[in-house]
Amino acid sequence: MKVNPLVSLVLIAGFLLGGLPLFAHHGTGVAYDIEKTVMLKGTVTEWIWANPHCGILFDVTDDKGNVEHWGAELGNPHALSMAGLSKDILKPGDKITISGHPAKSGAPRIELQEFTTADGRTLPEKGHKGNGAKLTDEPGQ
Repeated sequence: MKVNPLVSLVLIAGFLLGGLPLFAHHGTGVAYDIEKTVMLKGTVTEWIWANPHCGILFDVTDDKGNVEHWGAELGNPHALSMAGLSKDILKPGDKITISGHPAKSGAPRIELQEFTTADGRTLPEKGHKGNGAKLTDEPGQ
């Protein structure tokens, strides 16, 4: 059986180009400034427990009373459940302190690194990556 080199080249190029979106999806270093960390206090407006990423929408009020709507990107539900979180951990109206890497674009978005609920429970840094970290009942632990 004789294989046409041009057909082979076109098929290989098609497979390679078809896989490019897979590499683009996890561009944390592209979207977020991983050299900076911001800490915000806010009120949860929505807790999104869904694939491929969970999220927290929250409002931050500045000293002048202006409200800014923020969003935080987390890991997937499975990784978060391994870190001790559940779909019932947050609800609208909950007060949180949240830290993470800000969006490079200046948009009010962060990649979550840690958050603390009003009752002192903290998701440790990088717990959203599924490394076995557990939600603690002691602030700063």
